[in-house]
Formats: sequence, structure tokens, C-alpha cells
Amino acid sequence: MRAPLSASWRSHRGVLACLILLLAGNAVLPMINTTHPVARVLDYLVAYALAFLAAWLAWARARREGPAAFGLLGLGAALGGLHYLPTQLHLPQAALAGPAISILGLLALGAGFLRWPQQIRMKRDRARTVLDGVAIALSMFTAAWLAMGSMAWVGRLPQRVMLMYALQISASLGVLALWLLQEIRLMLPEQSQAKGYVRAALIALLCHGSISALLRVTGHYQGYTAHGSEVLHQAANFLLALAALSPSSPAKPEAARRAPSALQAFIPSAVSLAVLLLAAFQILRPHAEPQRALLGLGVALLSVLMLRHGLLILDLERLSQDLEGRVEERTRKLEAHHHEAMGDLRMRMMAGLAAGLAHDLNNILGIIRLRVDLLEETSTPVQRENLAVLRETTERAATMTRRILASGRAQDIAPTAFDFTDWMESRGALFQALLRPDQTQDLQVSRDLHVFADPQSLDQVFQNLVTNARDAMGPTGNLCIRAQHGPGSVLVEVRDDGPGIPPEHLARMFEPFFTTKAKGTGLGLATVRNLVIQNRGSIRIESQVGQGTAFLLELPAPERLLLA
Repeated sequence: MRAPLSASWRSHRGVLACLILLLAGNAVLPMINTTHPVARVLDYLVAYALAFLAAWLAWARARREGPAAFGLLGLGAALGGLHYLPTQLHLPQAALAGPAISILGLLALGAGFLRWPQQIRMKRDRARTVLDGVAIALSMFTAAWLAMGSMAWVGRLPQRVMLMYALQISASLGVLALWLLQEIRLMLPEQSQAKGYVRAALIALLCHGSISALLRVTGHYQGYTAHGSEVLHQAANFLLALAALSPSSPAKPEAARRAPSALQAFIPSAVSLAVLLLAAFQILRPHAEPQRALLGLGVALLSVLMLRHGLLILDLERLSQDLEGRVEERTRKLEAHHHEAMGDLRMRMMAGLAAGLAHDLNNILGIIRLRVDLLEETSTPVQRENLAVLRETTERAATMTRRILASGRAQDIAPTAFDFTDWMESRGALFQALLRPDQTQDLQVSRDLHVFADPQSLDQVFQNLVTNARDAMGPTGNLCIRAQHGPGSVLVEVRDDGPGIPPEHLARMFEPFFTTKAKGTGLGLATVRNLVIQNRGSIRIESQVGQGTAFLLELPAPERLLLA
């Protein structure tokens, strides 16, 4: 506590000196306020000054840096100072009005707890927090009612005045329970000093209410003893002012990870159940007079408990449903990843096998080309024509083997950040040239798109996709290529208006050697997928029979790669 006080003293020396003088005045003036009327008036003025200075500091803190809960703490300090006003003005029922104003101040402090930013783990956490405080306060008030029984007077106090003090003490306990038992929910760990001062102020208010009630009951609330007990109330306002002046401190890492205590959560219910058992014993006692007020308090307390636990059950059911949904979603993702991993493994195995066969076939084709060259030297013109066909066929076979070999190994790529908008627009003419004469394209590219990828491999990707769309569309089909910003990526859609892909074929479209074309090799889309994955992107297909097919690509933006 010494370090926070010295930090506050360095930054608010004048204000702290004024607060200390006011608190000292509240302690000294009661010694002489009975000797001179001016001293008595000055005693009250000092009490008001301390209360309203604390309120002004809290309101200024709420406006300056927050949290907004400081505004309600300031209201509590102001109301705490005004509880002297009914007695000073000799208002009727001043003995009841003073504690009533104090109770309003305590409610403002409780509202300050609720207004403080909190970690909401369940939807109805705040409502249950309020019910916890109400349960503690109502339990204490019910216990006081049980203790007083049917007595018209409690010591020197009439029952109604004593009940008002019991209500004030119960409210103090209820609000203090919020700040002590539920402190784990409060956010802003850097404000731990301020929260500590508020808890100390509530303890001072609880002691003030208890000591004042005890002194009044025993008839000792007079002279300096009476006025001296009020110093506890002024000390509470002093502590609220310190809370408003306290600087932010470095947050402790363990404070944010501290788990809620099951014992602390159980205390309000345990106290309420204990008081309910005592009330039930009193009500059901043989030959006891009907106690409707006690029965009403018991019913109210039981209702608070039922509502509190009912809200908890609703939250647990909602949490269970959310957990089931998350588990199902996670299971679906794991199954999809498993299916994708198995597909990748199968593709690698098939591609490796095909690459081995293609390598052997390429060697055989090399021998055939060599023999063709030798035969051309001694062949007749007719034979040369046949040999030309044979050479062209072997060249086509060699090209196919090169494509098989390329699809079976990762290609060397050089990713770089570049302007994807300009790059796509510069290839519009190439894409149109790949289409048939009467087919059209609609290129829609957003401004300021940038990707981190290999331009040459992307060129191969889009040429393959455009070629596939050309073969799928009719003579007058339209190809739409749309590129736009995504969350940390660039989203590209290549959509044709062809006949679409049957559902049973969709899952196999990226498999090597799977094709729906009469003269296709089944390597184009497999190569596209490998190149997209090598560029740290993703690709998927959406298609409906009769409505066309869309290839959806997600390419990494430079910002995402820098943060990865």
C-alpha cells in the first residue's frame, strides 16, 4: 500500500494534502463541537467537503480515463456525505432518513461494481451477480429479524429504527460480497489498486454501520464517542478519493488467468440456505405465533435462490448446446482434413507411380525417336510421310510424359508480393484468346489487390482454369472471373455457365488422371491444385448440374504472410 500512496502523492500532492487535512478535521472537531456552535457547523462542513471532493475526483476520473464505474462510486461518496443532512436540518423521521440515504449510497457502490468491465463467461453472469448480492443482503436482514423477534424496542432504539440500521448493515454486506467474492470477474487488472481502495472503503462503511447501531442500542451514542464513530464514514470517503487518484499499475500475468473459486461461488447459496433453515425452524416451532413478515422474508429469499440457480441452469444448458455444436463442427473439420490428407496421400502415391512409368516410357520414346531419325535417312518419300506421323505421335507422347512428371513433383516457385489487380487486367487479352471466337469473358477485379505468390505458377493456374471453362461451355458461353478482398487474403472466383459437374464427380475433380473429357488426361486440375497449395493458397469447387461450375481460390495477401 505504501508504494501506491507514494505514487499518488507525487502526482497529486496538493489534493492528497487537502484530503488528509479534511480527514484530520473530522477526527479533531468532534472534540470541541459541543463547546461552540461554530465548531459544530464547521464539523459538518468538513464532512460535506470531504464527501463532495471524493465525489468530484471520482467523476473526473470517469470522464478522463475511466472506467465509467467511477462515476457511480462518486455518487456513492456524495450520498454518504448527505446522510447527515436530515439530522442537521432537524427533519421529521431523521433517524430513518439518514440510514436510508446511506443505503442509497451503498446501492450506488454496488451499481459501480456492475458497471465495471467484467469477464462475461455466460450470458446471465451479471444477473446472477446481482442475485448473489441480494441473497447476502436479504439473508443478513432476515437473520436480524429473527434475532429481534417481536421486540418493540431493541435496547434504546425502537424496532423500526433498528430495522433500518439492520438494512443498512445488510446492504453493506451485500455490496461488499460483490467486490470480494466476485472480484475475479472484474477486468482491467491494471486498476487493482483502485479496486483495493474500494473494498477497504466498503469494509469501513460496514464497520461504521455496525458500530453506530451498537452504540445507539446500548445508549452510548453521545459526545465524542458518537461523533468519533462517524470518522469511519469519512475514512470510507477518503478511501474512495484514493481509488479515484490511484495510478494504473502493470497487470500481473497470473491475474488474468486466475480461475473462479468454487467456494466463493457457493458462499451466497450456503449463507442463504443456513438462514432459511433458521427461519423455517422459527416458523414451524410448536405453539409459535404466526410470523407473516418472517414468512415473507423466507419466501423472498427462497425466490432469489431459485431464480439464481434457474439462471445458472439456463446458462449451463446453453453452454452445453454451444459445446455440442463446437464439437460437431470440430469433428466435421477433422473429418474434412482427414479426407483431404488421405486424398493427398493417394494423389502422391498415384503421381509417384505415374511419374515412374512416365520416366520409363520417356526412355522408350527416346529410342523410337532415334530409330525414326535413322530410318528417315534411307526412306522413300512415301515412307517419310509415315515416319512424320510417327514422329508427331511420339512428340505428343513425350509431351504427355513431361506433364505427368511435372504433376508428380513440386515445382520450383519464387513467391513475391505484387499488384494482383494490374496482373489480372494485363492477362485479360490472353484469357480471351484462350476462349472460342463466340465465347465471352467478364473480368471483375477490385482495386488495390496484392498477393504473395509466384506469378508464373499463377499464370499456369489461370490458363488451365480458363481452358477447362472453354471446354465445358457452349459455343456462346460466358466466363466470369471475379477477384476481391478477403480476410487476410484475395478471393478469386472463376465461374462458367456450362452444364455443371454431377455431385458424384465433385470429390474426385482434383485426382490425377480423373477426367470427364473424352480426350482429357486428368492432369490439369491436379496440377492446378498442387500449384495453389505450393503458393500457400486453397482452391475448391462449387457446381450444380445445369447451372455451371465455379472454382473458388483463396490466395495469401502479403500482410497475412508477414503476420504468419
